[in-house]
Amino acid sequence: MSFVTFGLPAIGPDLRREFGLSLPELGAVLTANLFGSGLALIAAAIAVDHVGARRATFGGTALATLGLGVAATAHSKLLLFAALMVSGVGSAVVPVAGAGALFRAYAAHRRAFALGVRQMAVPLGGTIAALLMPGLEAIGGLGLALAAGAVAVGATGVVFALVPEDTGLPARRGSRAFQSIWRAPGMQRLLVVASLYIVVLQAVLAYTVPASRAAGLSAFEASATYFAVNVTAMIARIFWGRLADRNGGARRSRTLTEVGAVAAVGALLFASALHAGAAVVVPAAILFGFGALGWNALVYVSAGERAAPELAAPSVAVAATVVFLLSAIATPPLGALAAHAGWDAFWATTAVLAALGALVATRLPHALHGQRALSSVEG
Repeated sequence: MSFVTFGLPAIGPDLRREFGLSLPELGAVLTANLFGSGLALIAAAIAVDHVGARRATFGGTALATLGLGVAATAHSKLLLFAALMVSGVGSAVVPVAGAGALFRAYAAHRRAFALGVRQMAVPLGGTIAALLMPGLEAIGGLGLALAAGAVAVGATGVVFALVPEDTGLPARRGSRAFQSIWRAPGMQRLLVVASLYIVVLQAVLAYTVPASRAAGLSAFEASATYFAVNVTAMIARIFWGRLADRNGGARRSRTLTEVGAVAAVGALLFASALHAGAAVVVPAAILFGFGALGWNALVYVSAGERAAPELAAPSVAVAATVVFLLSAIATPPLGALAAHAGWDAFWATTAVLAALGALVATRLPHALHGQRALSSVEG
């Protein structure tokens, strides 16, 4: 799924040229998939509860593949946006279906690392796409790049939907379950942290290439910078997850604070490096990405641990809904900010948002349910 979501920014300038997109419109297209997922995540959690992960994954995969197929043949920016959004609706089942299993399988002192490995798949898809998307676009245009994504999504979705799931009846949860999640201690503050951090993450993903090109870097240098950011994200999500697991998982909030501090410093250094050439842009982007793209698993594991153990997967769905919707909603205004205020103001804004997120994270209470769900091996 992330081959498309994280891959399209690698050919952002080509998208703008082919469809005549402004920077805000580019942001909307790049996050249409996330917007669709954000709208459907709660429904996906309910579907998994009622029909099971396997059937939900089959249905979601079919819809996601269909959306990407339509996007591959789109000739207008409105149809492109709509098709990518439909694909996102179908793919919403992906971050939900396996979340409950991870919380059941791993004890608190290993859980953030496990989710970090899972979330590493997202920038891994972006890294692969950063290598392949420009070449596919050069050979056959945007249609070939999206068609390749459709084939990959369809094939892998079917394969992993066939992986045996837990036997037994699917859970049946009412609306009170989501009320309980919303009122869990620290949940609302955690969602504020996620809301601030996701804007910074989307700024990095959607606008690193345009900002680098505007600073005079070549297409290759800009692509190399984006590639380096995605590789950094893979390492960062495992590193921060391992760090957050220390002391039996009691270090979640502190680690979330540290991630934001690194992102704030990295944003300022990256803004300065854009005036100094490619030799310093890439190292600055690596530091920036290490903080700005490293926090997702920490938010999801913290959300899953704040509600009762049996509500771990719906809790992740609630947190992911906020993350995905704000990803889509915030990206076009970020493009408008860059277009009207310039890139220095743009990256300074991300530094402020990251610092605010770190400040809020310092007041997060410990999760009450973090130590309860031990793995079957240890239990």
